[in-house]
Amino acid sequence: MNQKWHKGLAAAAVFTLLLSGCGQSKPPAQNPGAAAPPATTEQGSQQGTNEPPQTATPQPNQEQNKELKVKAYYTDANFEKLVEKEVTISFKQDQDKYKAALEKLETSPDNQTLPLFKGFTFHKVELSNGQLTIDLSMSPESHLGSGGEEMLLTALQNTLFQFTEVQSIQVLVDGKQVESLMGHMDLPHPIKRN
Repeated sequence: MNQKWHKGLAAAAVFTLLLSGCGQSKPPAQNPGAAAPPATTEQGSQQGTNEPPQTATPQPNQEQNKELKVKAYYTDANFEKLVEKEVTISFKQDQDKYKAALEKLETSPDNQTLPLFKGFTFHKVELSNGQLTIDLSMSPESHLGSGGEEMLLTALQNTLFQFTEVQSIQVLVDGKQVESLMGHMDLPHPIKRN
């Protein structure tokens, strides 16, 4: 009978230890990936409660995000004419609006138009003294026929010259001046506002 009593007492002691241990292990259970001691986890979660006021810092960034409606140019489904569409660009600083406008030309806003700038990557778009310098790359899929290249250059000018501060456009391909983007139309250096 004493052995049963000792076993029962031992079981009760183990049960009590488990219960007291469960209360201490709750914070790690809230963060199952943490292998650190509970004190570290609790401090981390306390610091986490101090962070929400710090997460208010992205709100000024959201306030800095500006939106502007601009005209962007695409081609119709038959590649016969330019189609003007009003699109909304989003940017943080004024100098970023030119690149944001160019990036809108890479994809079509609807099913009735096609992008002329598909396969283009704009590395640098920078305005200095009225001249907008664009450094871009073109993938093989971006090459068009002579009519397509002419529409592309017109779309580029129409899109960028709507910003009154842009007086000329210098287009570089992988950092170099080229005579033509696709081999059909001459590319002036720079393209000047008419």
